[in-house]
Amino acid sequence: MSAVPLPDTSPMTELEAEIDDLIAEHGSERALIRALLLDLDELARDGDRASSKGFLRGLFSEGARPLSVDDEP
Repeated sequence: MSAVPLPDTSPMTELEAEIDDLIAEHGSERALIRALLLDLDELARDGDRASSKGFLRGLFSEGARPLSVDDEP
């Protein structure tokens, strides 16, 4: 009886294959990094447009909030 090793299906192997596919798609490592940075920049700008700054700072409903018990006279 001989042992047959199982194929390596660890996440790093899948990640390495995905990286290789992306490099092939973009033509070079530099082009891939440029595309990824452009995507990150667009995601950051999209997040800025989609968020209410007042809500993020806790000012969205500042006047509409009931006073806490500590603030009452």
